[in-house]
Amino acid sequence: MSLKTFCPCLAKVINDELNFTRGSLRKAIDDGCFALEIPGDLDVAPGIRLANEFHLHRADSLSGEAAAYRGFRSRDGVYFDRDHYQTEHILIDGPRRRAEFPGPVNAMCERMYAIGRIVLRKVLSATSIPPSFWHRSTDQCSADGGVQWFAVSHYRPERDAPGAPEHKDTGFVTVLYCEQPGLEAFVANAWHDVPPIPGYFLINFGGALEALTARLPVRVRAVLHRVRQCGQSTATNGNRFSFAAFLNPVATGEAFQVSRDGCRLISLGSVEAFLRDFNRAAWHDNYADFGISKRPEDSAAS
Repeated sequence: MSLKTFCPCLAKVINDELNFTRGSLRKAIDDGCFALEIPGDLDVAPGIRLANEFHLHRADSLSGEAAAYRGFRSRDGVYFDRDHYQTEHILIDGPRRRAEFPGPVNAMCERMYAIGRIVLRKVLSATSIPPSFWHRSTDQCSADGGVQWFAVSHYRPERDAPGAPEHKDTGFVTVLYCEQPGLEAFVANAWHDVPPIPGYFLINFGGALEALTARLPVRVRAVLHRVRQCGQSTATNGNRFSFAAFLNPVATGEAFQVSRDGCRLISLGSVEAFLRDFNRAAWHDNYADFGISKRPEDSAAS
């Protein structure tokens, strides 16, 4: 059965401000996602190259930056093979990413995180959360804190399985790049096809932001999404891929919710327990630690 097509709100960043050209921030908050125009000076080509090469063997003939895009399947704590799905990932946090990714990819990543922070601050303001709560309630993700996870996904059409299961992202804001069909989202009580929009990121709101605003008059919805089974690649299109920047709290911190009157932060317990519950519910595999770092510097020591 074919799905209806979802047309997200459209926005762009101008002088560090979020400006909507279709729809509104309030509708985006209700939908759980929107599309954001990629700034003209942001080069996503390094991310595309990494997504198409990270799963390939690093040939002895390659060296320097060319070699840095390949060979990630052999790296412990960074590469994840999803047993029940087509997808395989790199998932890496800031310190290790800066050590192991090629320079052009890191430059792209930093721009994506800056965009995510602009979006997060705009949403916090729209939900009337006092600025004095922003740093603690987001583990400083509204500035430059938290764990800046970066994920790169490759979908293997030879595997007879769904692309990725239905799930919500765990953190506050996700900045996603994808250019091939397959993504589906549950919006307005129905599943919709979400075609890629050339020249745009997709911004997803995650579970931590949904929980933070759950008692407020304006509540952020974390979008439930999935990827359907992907077919064989073509000469012009290649295998499906995506990459995303995530703004997440550190696992050793607390998850919070703002009180109905907006005057108090209510503890929901540890971030680690919050993330583990998300992983178990979504992926149903052996990676309960997926996306969990005790401290931002953990990866740097591994």
